[in-house]
Amino acid sequence: MRTGLVLSAEAARWALRCYARHFWLVFGLSIVPTGQRFVAVRFGDDLPAAVGIAGEVLTGVARALLVFLVLRIAVRDAGLAGLSVRDRWQRFAAGLEQRRWDFVTQFLVVGIAFAVFDLLPMAAVSLWVPADRQEIVNAVLVSVKNPTVIAVTILWMIGIGYHLMVVGDRSIRSSADRAGQATGGAVV
Repeated sequence: MRTGLVLSAEAARWALRCYARHFWLVFGLSIVPTGQRFVAVRFGDDLPAAVGIAGEVLTGVARALLVFLVLRIAVRDAGLAGLSVRDRWQRFAAGLEQRRWDFVTQFLVVGIAFAVFDLLPMAAVSLWVPADRQEIVNAVLVSVKNPTVIAVTILWMIGIGYHLMVVGDRSIRSSADRAGQATGGAVV
């Protein structure tokens, strides 16, 4: 469990550094869902169905683009940009094999984060905000979460993959070095 929490902390630090280094990319792509969520929560019942669907599609595209671009950043940061996608997956799988239970721990951590950053604030709004103000408060809350909690969570999940790729790369390189030493440096 402790090493799983260490992986969470390593991934969170990577995510925060990534957010800081690429602020305008992450924040900019998070603004699309921010606006969409605010409008959907605040005016959802008054909007035509097509507008709601188009907003969801736009949000999905913005988040998919964020994931794609940050994955490219992670691969570059890990020093694996020159490898094929297959070789990158091989490194990820090797890291996952070495830290399987640390990876499983991430589901527990994500569950706790969901409770703290989603369930508790929504419960607080329903308990402490007058009913006639809950819609606007929820709209603002959801809007604030998009470029903060949600963006950092996306980066954090990618950071877990980043760390598993790095561990896997070290493992593969170490195995190759041992094989080279066993054969006297000859390529096997």
